[in-house]
Amino acid sequence: MNNWQDSFKAGMDLIPVLVFLELNSMIRPIFAPEIEKKLGRKLTDCEWEYYLQESYRKFKIKSQHEIVSWWRRQLADRQTIHDFVWEE
Repeated sequence: MNNWQDSFKAGMDLIPVLVFLELNSMIRPIFAPEIEKKLGRKLTDCEWEYYLQESYRKFKIKSQHEIVSWWRRQLADRQTIHDFVWEE
């Protein structure tokens, strides 16, 4: 029973990898032609991986900027409340 559970857990760990591979194969036909047009040649697998890395970095930076913006709004709101309380 324990061996079966270990095999099941290993299989479950592969699901995100399989989903990523499937999404990758679905996304590449959409974006690769545009990149190939700009490059003037076929896109290599290495270049496609670099595109995915850069896309991930862009997404990560955008989300970090959103978090920082949210913190700034919260700080401004708290400062407004603080000023309201202490200036009366």
